[in-house]
Amino acid sequence: MKNEKTFWLLALAFIIWQPVIDVLTSASLLLLNISLTVGVIVRVLFMAAIVLMLLWKARRSGLARKYILYLLAVAAVIAINIVLNMNLKDPYYLGSELKFFNKIVYFPILFTGFSVLYLYLKREQVPFKEKTTSYFLYASLIISAVFLVSFATGTSLSNYSHTKIGFTGWFYAGNEIGAIMAIILPVTALYAIEKTNRVKEWRYWIPFVLLAVSMQFLGTKVGYGGIVVVLLAAFFSMLILHFTKERSGKTRSNMLISLVLIAVLAVTTPVTPVFHNMFAHLSLLNIDFSKEKEKEVDPDTGEELPDEEQDDEPEITNEQVQNLVFSSREKYLAEMKDQFAEAPVSQKLFGMGFAGNYEEPEPGKTPRMIEMDFFDLFFSLGIVGFLTMMSLPLYYAIRFVIHFVRNIKQTFTPVNIMYGVAFILGIGISATAGHVLTAPAVSIYVAAVMALLMVQEGIIKE
Repeated sequence: MKNEKTFWLLALAFIIWQPVIDVLTSASLLLLNISLTVGVIVRVLFMAAIVLMLLWKARRSGLARKYILYLLAVAAVIAINIVLNMNLKDPYYLGSELKFFNKIVYFPILFTGFSVLYLYLKREQVPFKEKTTSYFLYASLIISAVFLVSFATGTSLSNYSHTKIGFTGWFYAGNEIGAIMAIILPVTALYAIEKTNRVKEWRYWIPFVLLAVSMQFLGTKVGYGGIVVVLLAAFFSMLILHFTKERSGKTRSNMLISLVLIAVLAVTTPVTPVFHNMFAHLSLLNIDFSKEKEKEVDPDTGEELPDEEQDDEPEITNEQVQNLVFSSREKYLAEMKDQFAEAPVSQKLFGMGFAGNYEEPEPGKTPRMIEMDFFDLFFSLGIVGFLTMMSLPLYYAIRFVIHFVRNIKQTFTPVNIMYGVAFILGIGISATAGHVLTAPAVSIYVAAVMALLMVQEGIIKE
């Protein structure tokens, strides 16, 4: 059906427009000062279109019918959650609760939608992997252009209010754009690997370099860590392929280029914002490595004690390490665990809703989440709700890992490795820094990456 093919192709091309939507969202918030932003409107309409298409497909597709049943189950546990907490939570802000649930259903809806999309394009013999890689590349170029132009013109938004250094271009949410860039980066590396056959064709790595430089502007651990992970994955995957499958100039060239980029990253690290920010964070924790440890003296003689007799106390406590890694999220996690322990059984099963059993916030403030997605989802949805929402993606993820390991000789390809790294980065950031599965602007990329891997390897099929 021609109209169906057009719909799915336009839905896939929606990936390109994500950075534009995010910039328009910033304009809505900062220039027009309206909360109903372009991003909210467009993404809700897109989500609704995917649901309607799934309902239409369910007439003839058994897979689409299963997906609709799954989404109905998710809707049911959310409805129970709302009814339950309206009677248990005081205060209860229905608007905030509905806004939160609208955000977290985006990933399961988009994942099921992209799964059906890729199955259809696969059946129609449309090169969906190539199209997806190209669309991710275009999105990366838009993001890089925004960062470079905004920085050059001095119009970039700041990522931090004080002490630390970082810029977000014309993007409003630093955490979200950082996660987006980390997820897209491996796909730009894949594009470079596929196009580069000789070292002299290094120009195909330019989109990767532009995005990596833009990620450095952020000044976040997520941005820097994403670059390190992708470069190491590129180098070692090429190394393994070179000695097991394809001993060619292509693998040697990409291996050499990725190694050079690793060296450049290492050399330039001391002048990057994230390097400065790490020391700024250490300073906030009253940790100073520049100070020499004071010598201990014998209280009786006044003489310095030998090194072996001095107390060898750790300079950094476990609490400080957690704060350095999680940026105070561990404190909110501990508070939420206490709330969950004290919650009635009904809330343990179906969740405490948005931000737990919050108290009346101070004027100008709102209840806040932990910002570690899996914990936020668990405490918000409860045991039953969390398992219901995670059941489908977890089932497919486990099947993919088993399939990948069992057929490692066939599945160890640049496509699977780089898209796999994109997915792992998305899930890793989601678990530690949040703003992935609870942020539609980010979760669309994770949904597309996961669905592509599952359909390409035959994990999802009619």
